[in-house]
Amino acid sequence: MLMKKYIYPFVFIIFFTGCANNPPKPTLYSSKETRLAKLLNTLHVNRDESKELAGKAISYSHTLAKEYRLVKPPLLQNFLVNIGLRKRGLCWQFAYDMLSFVKKQNYKSFDYYIGGANIGDYWSEHNVLVVTCRGCRFEDGILLDPWRNSGNLYFSKLKNDKKYKWKQRGGLR
Repeated sequence: MLMKKYIYPFVFIIFFTGCANNPPKPTLYSSKETRLAKLLNTLHVNRDESKELAGKAISYSHTLAKEYRLVKPPLLQNFLVNIGLRKRGLCWQFAYDMLSFVKKQNYKSFDYYIGGANIGDYWSEHNVLVVTCRGCRFEDGILLDPWRNSGNLYFSKLKNDKKYKWKQRGGLR
């Protein structure tokens, strides 16, 4: 009887105090946006546009992953597209869809290129969107790669990417 006297209030307190806590802040997501915005700022562009592009690129990467019904790892997605079980989701489709999306934002600070690595190699060719400051060289750009981590946007300075050696595909977009 004494145990019931204390156990019910204890369970009641534990059950309802969970509702009183604030939900966790999305620090990983916002810190990733901050990291990308800071990286874009190294191009000496408009800070507001850098911040906006960072948030929208990360978000759109997730949107594309949902639209493509992306699976992990990315090479499995390629297989599913190539045998007809998925309509889209190859790296070049990600790159061009990201390009189309960012161009619609009408940023004044940025230029865009498509980068390719291992061009012509069926098993390892890869394509990404490369962002530069207006009038800047491809080689000084930042790559945005939504395919590499299955919809979780990978980004880095082009010259710092350890996995691929990038070449410009075509001209300024």
